[in-house]
Amino acid sequence: MRRKFSFIVIAVALGLTVAPQVSTAVPVSPPIKDCLTKKYGSSVASAISKAKLLNATQKKQVTACSSSTAPSGGSATASPSSSGLTSLSYGLLWSAGSNQSGLGNVSDPALLQLADGTLRMFFKNGNEPQIPLSGFDNKIHSYVSRDNGRTWTLESGVRIDIGAPVTVRSAESGGYEAWGWTPGSGGVDNFTRFTSSTGMDFTKGSGSAVPTSGCKNKDGASAGFLGDAQVVKVAGGYLAFAHDLAAGKNPPFKRQACKLTSTDGNSWSIDAGGTFAFDYDIQNNPELFRNASGQLELWFSADRGMTKTSEIRTSTNDGASWSSATSLTWMANDPERLDLANGDSLLAFGNFDHRKGGLLAVAKKISTGYSANRDEKVDQVTWTVSGAKQSDISVKNLCLGTDLTSRATISSSGSNLTVTLKDSSVGCAYILVGAAQAIS
Repeated sequence: MRRKFSFIVIAVALGLTVAPQVSTAVPVSPPIKDCLTKKYGSSVASAISKAKLLNATQKKQVTACSSSTAPSGGSATASPSSSGLTSLSYGLLWSAGSNQSGLGNVSDPALLQLADGTLRMFFKNGNEPQIPLSGFDNKIHSYVSRDNGRTWTLESGVRIDIGAPVTVRSAESGGYEAWGWTPGSGGVDNFTRFTSSTGMDFTKGSGSAVPTSGCKNKDGASAGFLGDAQVVKVAGGYLAFAHDLAAGKNPPFKRQACKLTSTDGNSWSIDAGGTFAFDYDIQNNPELFRNASGQLELWFSADRGMTKTSEIRTSTNDGASWSSATSLTWMANDPERLDLANGDSLLAFGNFDHRKGGLLAVAKKISTGYSANRDEKVDQVTWTVSGAKQSDISVKNLCLGTDLTSRATISSSGSNLTVTLKDSSVGCAYILVGAAQAIS
């Protein structure tokens, strides 16, 4: 992330408690409840929210609301199972926190697979004013993996001499290309292209400033400084999305995602009609990726207060239109997707904990019998999990690299489990379920 917003939270004591077995209502996410209220009335929505087990009619109503999202300007919903929970679809492979191996604050992963199958993860080695750190230079460094993302080794040296995170890809004409923000005239950054023949060391090329006044949020406010854009090649040139950093503005935010287009990869402009603007906040950088099926994937980290998710849309026409959104149960910050030559689908992501700094993590697309949801407050996070035994579940803070399972409360809720963790900072806390470490 190019800039971070911080706030002070009050630390609370941690302790192990065992809650009594109780029967609780089926969890219904806020966007689904909103849809139920609009479609069927408040009494139906309330009854479903309070139900301990959905009947056949209620299941159909929830299913209808899970597929009725608008592709832009509206509210996205999750993809719940009949229990109202969402299937866990990614398993954690690897993670590393900040202030390790001589690095400063690590953030913003970008994945690339080279011709020989090697994976390289580019990341920013930055400063973090909240934490006394050393080892940072605010440049792009790299990890390398030769086992399809299961283990990663830090490479020496600077990969790209730039002070902002980058997007990288294989170029159709051969070699590799990357983009990032570089200082321009008058304090305005240029979105700049870099090229490489090896995928290791990149040379700076041309770039341009991007006028942002045409990209407006739901309330009609124009974007200012943009976050880090993700670039794909399309028939007419290049396409990218970047969110409004809302620099100098005050929360609550309704940050929008701006659509950027270029015919040559060097000069960029805003396509105002392609803006995604919601009643809620796109919290960090979107991901735009062409998957192995040829579809474009567009990922948003959506912050709805207690519900923080990753929304995924797809396009079969180079971004002219988009599908309705599906969602993960958790927010993959600054997401980065990559489909490997062996058929694996990877998701890299970051996060932040004010006690240590940022995170780099890699997960793999999996199929499991587990489903869950996640509700997050400032100092508490609660998961409802289906299909798992208590022994299947571990609770970890990936930023800190600590196992918090013994500090969590785990109780039965009918056929589900409820997992609650209280801490001064819970954003980087996740549950990992089963041998595949299904993450939520």
